Amino acid sequence: EAQNQERLRTAMIDAGIEGITVPRTYEDMCTRRVLVSEWMDGMKLSECSPKEIKEVTAVAQEAFLTQLFETGFFHADPHPGNILKLNEPTPEGHTVALLDCGLMASIDREDQDHMISAVIHLANKDYASLVDDFIKLKILPADCDRPAIIPLMDKALSPYVKGGGAKKYEEELKKMYGME
Repeated sequence: EAQNQERLRTAMIDAGIEGITVPRTYEDMCTRRVLVSEWMDGMKLSECSPKEIKEVTAVAQEAFLTQLFETGFFHADPHPGNILKLNEPTPEGHTVALLDCGLMASIDREDQDHMISAVIHLANKDYASLVDDFIKLKILPADCDRPAIIPLMDKALSPYVKGGGAKKYEEELKKMYGME
């Protein structure tokens, strides 16, 4: 975990990600069962108000998208308990800390490119191309039934692409399926 934490910290610094930090580890004090890292004083997002969460969302979003689409090494467990809103900015100006690097993942450049294409195709409601992206990412098998999948994607994803957040998406789905 200490190696993951240092690797993520370095990758975020090298990528120029601002506003969010990963605590330094003290490698000489770490053992197989003990992780010693820099103290971060703050509140987990799971304990923050909606207003406080909104204040840090853009910073956290940029950090996670950069990890996923640029550095290729990312925190794979970004729940609100692993994101800390710092009480005071660090000397570097960071206001958020990312904790618990026990679950990390890597993605190669080719898959990053396919994921970026998928995001673009989703935003443009190009579901035929999105199926191709999903096949390249091995989310769907190469021999999938494209004519059956494309309209299902349209039905399931169009309310999401429409925007308005999770509540609006839920409302749209309930309308679509007569569950009002």
